[in-house]
Amino acid sequence: MKVGILGTGRMGQGLGDLLRRSGHEVMLGSRTPGDTPFPALSLGEVIARSEVVLVALPHIAIEPNIALLRTLAPGTVVIDLANEVRVEDGRLRSALDEPHGRWLASLLPQVRVARAFTHVQAELLVSRATRQPDTWAVAVAADDADALAIAGELVRSARYVPVSVGGLDQSSVLDPGGPLFPNMYLPGDMQDLIGGKDA
Repeated sequence: MKVGILGTGRMGQGLGDLLRRSGHEVMLGSRTPGDTPFPALSLGEVIARSEVVLVALPHIAIEPNIALLRTLAPGTVVIDLANEVRVEDGRLRSALDEPHGRWLASLLPQVRVARAFTHVQAELLVSRATRQPDTWAVAVAADDADALAIAGELVRSARYVPVSVGGLDQSSVLDPGGPLFPNMYLPGDMQDLIGGKDA
């Protein structure tokens, strides 16, 4: 699968490495591709050449690039990894009034949005997948069945176990302030916690 990852931070680089190991063709897209110490393309090049796009940009970078994101082909599966975090009374909370995946889907109505990897801490992403492959759960959510299946496939390719939490309206459990953020669980424990099912 041709997978484009928009964002070259720790999550973007880490997922790129994991998905390449599973045989996917991965392209990393940067807002400043000339400044990266590794090969990267522009966001527009990645959007044009990818079958599936993962948005690993900071939340604050999404709206400034929304015109570019709206050039995604209709029906493209877009997996949203971004979070908008605020701290309230010593607690992590989402700064949005709706689930992040629903917010992105409203901005990009032409694509099929899924949510995944958002509750995984970047510093644990690669180590858990490589030291304990096919052990830890990653929650996934989507309104579209094919988008959910593709998100689940990529989660498996990264050597995690996908657990569906439902549609985008139910995906707040993955967001800051939700019961999964920013923690990792075994699949059974995650299912017990949020009543999910294998994706």
